[in-house]
Amino acid sequence: MALTVDERLLKGMARDAAVYALTRPAAIVMWIALAAALALSILNLSAAGGSAGLSGLLPVASIALMVYAVVMTIVGARRAVRAATPPGTVVWVRLGESALHIGSGSRSSDIEYRTFQSVRAGTDAVLLKLRGASAITAIPRALVSDADIAQLRARIG
Repeated sequence: MALTVDERLLKGMARDAAVYALTRPAAIVMWIALAAALALSILNLSAAGGSAGLSGLLPVASIALMVYAVVMTIVGARRAVRAATPPGTVVWVRLGESALHIGSGSRSSDIEYRTFQSVRAGTDAVLLKLRGASAITAIPRALVSDADIAQLRARIG
């Protein structure tokens, strides 16, 4: 089965990739550290009797870092998905015995299942995390059935 990528699909795939990036274990540690910094800066400000100065900027800086992390993650996900599969590109996926076969435009790849570390199915994208890297491969969810995802999980896990 093949599918032509459109803007709606690109936005959905980028959203799924951004959610993945913002909720992976390393990101969770970052969110905990930023929340702790925010709480500590608010406590410090309260203990100082509400006097502003530099300590008054710390809560604002913590919130700004959180917003910046979200925005940059979304921008990065959009850029990556658009670069891999520009609008109008025809993509296809086929599960083989030992490899995943992916085609995008005039390019095709055969990627052995052992190359991947995990599978995460979103609303519009199936995300395959590469082993030993922070990179992911995103394929349109419409191209794989629930049975295909179960098969991918069994072959990768």
